[in-house]
Amino acid sequence: MLVVGARPQFIKSAPVIREMLSNHREIDLSIIHSGQHYDREMSEIFFRELEIPRPLVNLHAGSGSHAAQTATIMNRLEHFMLTEEPNLVAVPGDTNTTLAAALAAAKLGIPVAHIEAGLRSGDILMPEEINRKLTDHCSTLLFAPTKTAIRNLKREGLGKSAYLTGDTMVDALHIVMPAVLEREKTVLRRYGVQTRGYVLVTLHRPSNVDDSNRLREIQLALQKVAESSRVVFAVHPRTRERLVKMRTLENLTGTGVIVTKPLSYLETLSFLRNSSCLVTDSGGMQKESFLLQVPCITVRSTTEWPETLEGGANRLVANPQIIPTAVSDIMAHKAFRERIRPSKRPFGDGYASEKIVRIIRKTFRGSA
Repeated sequence: MLVVGARPQFIKSAPVIREMLSNHREIDLSIIHSGQHYDREMSEIFFRELEIPRPLVNLHAGSGSHAAQTATIMNRLEHFMLTEEPNLVAVPGDTNTTLAAALAAAKLGIPVAHIEAGLRSGDILMPEEINRKLTDHCSTLLFAPTKTAIRNLKREGLGKSAYLTGDTMVDALHIVMPAVLEREKTVLRRYGVQTRGYVLVTLHRPSNVDDSNRLREIQLALQKVAESSRVVFAVHPRTRERLVKMRTLENLTGTGVIVTKPLSYLETLSFLRNSSCLVTDSGGMQKESFLLQVPCITVRSTTEWPETLEGGANRLVANPQIIPTAVSDIMAHKAFRERIRPSKRPFGDGYASEKIVRIIRKTFRGSA
């Protein structure tokens, strides 16, 4: 049983699902959608673009506090675990869905496999940090995307359950890139922007958007950036809700900032691949920009992906007032204009899904 519920989980799971359905028909796969992302643009469209089969059920967990959402998913998921009796529950990423599914399975004595295990930002105030640590400690199989993740797991006494597989998001990029190249010109034309002629922005973390003063500082910083470069701001539903409540969303659109609805996966990659740089607080977007050799400014003080900091490919900026200067530095730096070319491939070779499924088959061979 594979449990997903948010954009990053759909992306991380798609190559694993494809590998199981294409090459391992003996595996009986059930997909459960928690409904954590209930916005159509943040959910259904990803199933279609990534060619993920329709889930067995959508739990419609919706929004609410972290505790309420996690409890709702656990409560509704338990019924399907008892009905389906899976030999293994696989949980990707670090969302509330990840933790809820891992806890529900562990309480029922069902082995758990954590895809993207071992990530640590060191910031325990991040809900994702809590989710990933607790999930790792109640999992049977830990699929680590990087050597750093393996070291983290060994440090916490989990080394015997850990496997270095690489990152399934690399696999996902390989799968969808032909479609991205085919449609990217149409996507850019629709919004009236040109290659390397804009800065892409995505923001959604509570630490940035729930505090109205901090969100206002970020907004002013983006308006400053827009004075010298086009800005495409793909507004997450959470962020839009806050901006509307603050009555400042209109201020952005009147200052040269192009405000878009949530983007699909292919649209996001099209914008990212052709941007001059990315401003984000997303872990997944940091990694995608690194893989696509796009300079990144992360509006956080820590990252769970330290590999992206190599050669200055990703810069941590905790103070929103520094964002315009950081963007200017990127525009003026010759190395960035020619794109960062990492010396290593810390996220693997694009075969993570094959390795994960192979380990699952080997571990559970002989199970009913």
